[in-house]
Amino acid sequence: MSGIWRVWLNAMCGIVVLFGLIMAGGALPQTELPARLLFEWQHQGPLAIDQAARVTLGVLGGVMCGWGVTLYAAIQAAQMLGNPAGRIWRLILASILFWFIVDSSLSIATGFALNALMNVAFLMGYVLPITASGVLRR
Repeated sequence: MSGIWRVWLNAMCGIVVLFGLIMAGGALPQTELPARLLFEWQHQGPLAIDQAARVTLGVLGGVMCGWGVTLYAAIQAAQMLGNPAGRIWRLILASILFWFIVDSSLSIATGFALNALMNVAFLMGYVLPITASGVLRR
């Protein structure tokens, strides 16, 4: 995998961790502002963050941070393996597609279609470098 695609994928993993930290921040009133702004933009209006939403944001944020680090580890492992890593790249891509389908369809079903639109950008941030780099042909 060439340098630009490697840097791109590493940056995407960092973005996932950063986004996870923003979501986790929504768990506490003192740090909720970034998460609140994002959700109110997606909801296109004010949105209450009750105790159930706070615990969900905390858990979601933690999972996203872990997912970003796990993706980073899988990508690093696949790069170290070189040519034999085609199956790993396909599994990474499958995990991202699975997330996209579940997250986006439920976002639309619950009235947060803008989140699904953001998911398209995120999806392309992984699909583009993985497919364009040629690692799936291995």
